[in-house]
Amino acid sequence: MIDLRSDTVTHPTAAMRDAMMSAPLGDVVLGDDPTVNAFQAMLAERAGKEAALLFPSGTQSNLVGLMAHCERGDEYIAGQSAHTYRYEGGGAAVLGSIQPQPWKTPQTAACHSKKSPPP
Repeated sequence: MIDLRSDTVTHPTAAMRDAMMSAPLGDVVLGDDPTVNAFQAMLAERAGKEAALLFPSGTQSNLVGLMAHCERGDEYIAGQSAHTYRYEGGGAAVLGSIQPQPWKTPQTAACHSKKSPPP
């Protein structure tokens, strides 16, 4: 089984390494990386959308999602155990000028009774 929770726990197989080493390369910034372009086109088609955009990390995609929906100075509502609040709140505040507004839920209380309290 491949564990995709984090790039720090994922261990690529030999086939994965071979695929990475033999992938055609280009400059993503200039829009001429054939591997990224093909991947984005495939995702857009599968999702039934006009286009798709690849982000190299979940943190980056979460930040872009928040910034697409919020203006600078806005707040976003998140549960106290939400990943964007507990682990990425500083990024939204610093890079997007968006403040998280935590919302305590029954699930949050149950979650934190077994773990450390939220920040």
